[in-house]
Amino acid sequence: MEKNKEKRSVLIKWYRVENYFYKHNMVLFSKIIYHMIQIIFGSTIPYQCVLEDGVNFAHFHGIVLNHECFIGKNTKIYHNVTVGGTDKGVPKIGKNCILGANSVVLGNIVIGDNVIVGAGSVVTKSIPSNCTVCGVPAKIIKHKT
Repeated sequence: MEKNKEKRSVLIKWYRVENYFYKHNMVLFSKIIYHMIQIIFGSTIPYQCVLEDGVNFAHFHGIVLNHECFIGKNTKIYHNVTVGGTDKGVPKIGKNCILGANSVVLGNIVIGDNVIVGAGSVVTKSIPSNCTVCGVPAKIIKHKT
């Protein structure tokens, strides 16, 4: 085990088990764990969504993810975050992102790599890589080159 490897939250471990059962056609077990996550953690993390390696939940209460969403490697998600779809599609979040507390990401949009979404922000438009966004609606406040 690597010394510098960040500890994964309990919630991500439950998701990995839930997703394992789903990938191995044991959907009943996936559904049971899905509901246990809702009851124990107050979060909705569907077994169909894709969370790449290194995705972590800093505080796991109130997280809601759409079942079709994709979240890239090493993304950190804080409490009360919603990654939701609309009738036009669902978000795709890049690598090394941070989704601040109470942030909402909605629609058929792409959040680039290394993006920081400030606490309480509502993102409804695609964001290029290496940016910091905040506000309602979210606006780019910093762009690293």
